[in-house]
Amino acid sequence: MSGPALVIKAHSNRGVARADDGRLVAFHFPRSLNRPLPGDRVELSDDAVLTHIHDRRNAFGRGDRHGRFRPLATNLDRLVVVIAPQPQPSHDLLHRYLVAADIQGLEAIIVINKIDLDLPDQPPFSELEALESMGYPVFRVRCRPEVELAGLPDAINQGTSLLAGQSGVGKSSLLNALIPDLDLQTGELSRVTGKGTHTTTAATLHHLPGGSWLVDTPGVWEYGLWSMPAEQLATGFPEFAEPASRCRFRNCRHDREPGCAVREAAEAGHLPDFRYQAWLRLLAEQQRLSQL
Repeated sequence: MSGPALVIKAHSNRGVARADDGRLVAFHFPRSLNRPLPGDRVELSDDAVLTHIHDRRNAFGRGDRHGRFRPLATNLDRLVVVIAPQPQPSHDLLHRYLVAADIQGLEAIIVINKIDLDLPDQPPFSELEALESMGYPVFRVRCRPEVELAGLPDAINQGTSLLAGQSGVGKSSLLNALIPDLDLQTGELSRVTGKGTHTTTAATLHHLPGGSWLVDTPGVWEYGLWSMPAEQLATGFPEFAEPASRCRFRNCRHDREPGCAVREAAEAGHLPDFRYQAWLRLLAEQQRLSQL
């Protein structure tokens, strides 16, 4: 085949794309081109070789241990972050995801899975009500013993969403609940690649009922941001924008500078203190990354 296609999965120097007529096509990509990612619109030659990657609206990814940005998928509309009472997330895992989504201009949705378990009275669970009031939708779901998805399917029924979360939070069970024909899709993908798809080792694009798309990503123990200037990190805290316009210094880092309106707003209770404390921790983290 030749012509346009949508990348479903890519690894090593090979990938799978869905042609506009719905067929899955295994393709090869030369190392002279950038690596294609799930969500990319591409052009393939008659002999199924990647010839062109169309411009990307955005790319979501994570930082590696050297602080470099490693993209996972492209052309996304929203990030769906799954957390659960067990295993409990680290203090800043959720904040890192929310910051990354806001930096990339994505809608961020928080999903609490395993709601049949008691929620710990500690962060980030104790912060959910405030985050919801800040505009981050929170869905409380479970997949066992029976499926309860609240309004989550309706919230992701347009565009392309990326499903992310810690290993063990039940992301695979949630994926099966959201995509009734997941086994058929993964079976078709397996036949095209010649490899099993039982374990998620690379991001994969799945078709949702109704025509939207969902990118599944490998579970991680911790999600890390990449090295970036403080100004870019601040775009991940949109609630800082208004008070930041009143800071004494234009390049204020909202830390120890005199006349910092962001710090004053947090101290006065006009900004959630837990978000300001998260800012300070992530700012310090950025300083460590810049020294790697």
